[in-house]
Amino acid sequence: MAPNAPPRGGRRAPGSEEIRAGGPAPAAAVAAGETIEQCIFRNLHEYFANLDGAKPHALHEMVLQAAERPLLKFAMERTSGNQSAAAELLGINRNTLRKKLTELGIDVPARP
Repeated sequence: MAPNAPPRGGRRAPGSEEIRAGGPAPAAAVAAGETIEQCIFRNLHEYFANLDGAKPHALHEMVLQAAERPLLKFAMERTSGNQSAAAELLGINRNTLRKKLTELGIDVPARP
């Protein structure tokens, strides 16, 4: 089975479409006061519960990509596209941010 392919039976783990699309999880899926770590742990349990016997592949890379894209998009939105401010918010070098934005195909709005 290809990485990130749906498990046998064509079903994906709940929320996986939202994660891949970079959209928010449904409000009902997020417990009040839940930490990001708890949310990831809960979603991993759901993912494995819905595999229907299929063997997971490249789980580490899948989770990292699912988290990195929305994190970078959030930082860019939060700083109105200011890459220096976004890099500072993220605690990374601006050149590293630019490289990650390019690698992930995240459009950077042109500054006026």
